[in-house]
Amino acid sequence: MRLLLIAIPCMLVVSGPALACRGTAEYPQAFQRLEKSTLSPEKRSELKQRLDKGQAIHDQGHRDDNKEKRRESLRILDAVTTELGK
Repeated sequence: MRLLLIAIPCMLVVSGPALACRGTAEYPQAFQRLEKSTLSPEKRSELKQRLDKGQAIHDQGHRDDNKEKRRESLRILDAVTTELGK
């Protein structure tokens, strides 16, 4: 029981930064919106490539604990969601 009481707060501390990052939730939402969009296939393909690149940068930013990479990925995300008609 004591181990559980120690383990739970430790898990929250470790996962806190990733859970607090809006990219963690918004990238999957953007991919879903893109799938449901009525954009031309060419435009959807272009936006999907940009989302893929942005999510890769985002994930790398979390792995490296690099805020600048995460910011860059959020700029990509914001640009794509604007084009999707947020």
